[in-house]
Amino acid sequence: MRVALVSSGLVPVPPIKGGAVEEYVYQLSRHLRKLGVDAVVIDANYNSEKIIYENINGAEIVKVPTLKPFTSFKKRIIGELLFGRAVAKYINEESYDIVHANTAWAGFALAIHRHTRRTLQGFIYTCHNPLWPEDTVHAREKIVRLVESYTMKSANTVIALNRTMYRALIKKAKVDKRKTIIVPNGVDIEYFKPGLKDGQVLKRYGLKEQEYILFVGRISPEKGPHILLRAFKQIMNEIPKSIKLIIVGPLTGAFGTTELSQYTKIMLKYAKKNLNGRVIFTGAIDRNDLRILYSNAYCTVLPSLVEAFPMILLETMASGTPPIGSAAGGIPDIIIDGVNGILFRKGDWKNLAEKLLVLIQDKAFRDRLARNARRCVEEVYSWKLVASNLAKLYKALR
Repeated sequence: MRVALVSSGLVPVPPIKGGAVEEYVYQLSRHLRKLGVDAVVIDANYNSEKIIYENINGAEIVKVPTLKPFTSFKKRIIGELLFGRAVAKYINEESYDIVHANTAWAGFALAIHRHTRRTLQGFIYTCHNPLWPEDTVHAREKIVRLVESYTMKSANTVIALNRTMYRALIKKAKVDKRKTIIVPNGVDIEYFKPGLKDGQVLKRYGLKEQEYILFVGRISPEKGPHILLRAFKQIMNEIPKSIKLIIVGPLTGAFGTTELSQYTKIMLKYAKKNLNGRVIFTGAIDRNDLRILYSNAYCTVLPSLVEAFPMILLETMASGTPPIGSAAGGIPDIIIDGVNGILFRKGDWKNLAEKLLVLIQDKAFRDRLARNARRCVEEVYSWKLVASNLAKLYKALR
């Protein structure tokens, strides 16, 4: 059985510094192939007109020629649509039993191709869009919803990452619940794990083991770093002065740009004025550094206003570091409050400050959450288990 796992075409697979969808297809290829499924990632090649074949850590990757994406929003959409068309052309010339798409515009191109050419007999779409559970969205997102709704209605099967997304897709996208199933994201529990030591990485960022609070994600309003900065300011004088806050993630407005976003500039200015040098902005870092930071943090905070299924939570839990997350989107589907992590009210920096203070002042509680978090990902979210469930789905559609 041959399966084409389609990325966005915007971030190279495997991703080095961010790219949740790209990490998803990369890990699926690796773990599905261990189960005997011929799963191939379809990615973009912008540098030549040749098809490139690669095997990276057991993942089979095919890069098809397409036009290079642009930085502006509209041009990036066009770039992803063109990538989707290039994927459709490639698949027409090859023999794949299943095509598994994961992003709005590439998926839309494949859905149109399926409708007009009567091809892609086994078509699956995983919805990673975190805005579906939201009741109010901006005009641009309304267009994305129309596009994704068309793709999901065209698919044989739609995968929701959790119960929250499942309910939202059925209610708002009007997807037939008979063809909608829940399969969560996974995490590499051998790569992200407790007890990883690398003093050079910590030294590089001026950190000590379990003496920093970690944030990982885009520096953008929807990820909520402004909420975390205000909460940290609130408790700064009540916690040991050695404890720092480290903000890990791209400082630019969009992939492929080098200019700081206006939001990032505001965050940097706020930190400089109010937080006495106890906040470090690293920018994007590679995954090896990231796993060291996860493994040695006191806790990881995800203060997002919208989320589908954040892999950051699984990575920190696998690292034996308890998460604190907002009660937004699919986060409460992962964090069981007081058991494997802590939840706080979405957008409420005062409530976050209270929860942080409790955790920092009660190490026994922190350590219990850490153990439960690791056990949870081992039992529910390992890529081996997720890939096994998807292999059964592919077989049923074949």
